[in-house]
Amino acid sequence: MKEFYKIGEISKLYNIGTDSLRYYEKIGILKPKRGDNGYRLYSINEIRTLNVLRELRLIGFSVKEIGEHLADFDLAKTMALFRRGIVSIDEKIADLQTLKGHMEERIAEIEANAGATKSDLADVVAGDVVDAGFGNGAVSDAEIKTLPDRYILRISEDVYKDADLDLMIKKLQSDYDDRLYIIGNGDIGATIPTSELLGDHYGHFDSAFYIVGAGEKHDAILPGGSYLVSTVRGSYSAIPDAWQKLIGEMKTRGLKPGDHAIELYVIDNHDTGNENEYVTKLQINIG
Repeated sequence: MKEFYKIGEISKLYNIGTDSLRYYEKIGILKPKRGDNGYRLYSINEIRTLNVLRELRLIGFSVKEIGEHLADFDLAKTMALFRRGIVSIDEKIADLQTLKGHMEERIAEIEANAGATKSDLADVVAGDVVDAGFGNGAVSDAEIKTLPDRYILRISEDVYKDADLDLMIKKLQSDYDDRLYIIGNGDIGATIPTSELLGDHYGHFDSAFYIVGAGEKHDAILPGGSYLVSTVRGSYSAIPDAWQKLIGEMKTRGLKPGDHAIELYVIDNHDTGNENEYVTKLQINIG
């Protein structure tokens, strides 16, 4: 084994940039010698330090924490550091298990909502049955469903464009960044003042939300009860006509709506680049 290694050799060996190696030297973690020509020379001591640094960084310790540890450590301090590392690893495992659960639920949800049959779907415009599954602005027949209370995290803001609604959803995620996932989450939605829909107007959203578990922290509730619902499969351009159809059905049945209607983006542009694969649920509380 060589006694000393140059900075380029260490950089290649550990896949660490030379700027990072110089930074570690600057803050005192690495202490290379200088050759007669001024080149940095890394000894077996620096290699040992880099081995420790790499593994502790992988566990999640900051460079500052590692530097403080390496400045003065013995077996007792190393054991204490390892115990802290185990706590950090357990937290990461829990976070990954949660994310895995979200992904598994999302797979099941996509499979359930992507598997419609011809008998389930009728074209919004022509009233004809369309191809099974996805697309072409297909909407299911209206039906009444009993839904439970749904606990939500919400951001309230009046917007009038789909792009602005996307931005509002992103703001909501930023507010709760450690808890919400857009990818793998089919519980994203928006509310629309029912008065707008009754006036045959579409495009005004007054909040965006995420549905969370009943035991989780929330700031509002979508009240449980009877809802008139339908499902749109395909481009968002089909949604205004779908709402018009649903409102017409509500009036025909003599039902009285609540103050807000709901759109749930079950499959959207976070899941697919093909608009024909979008699935949007429309819901109006009728008591």
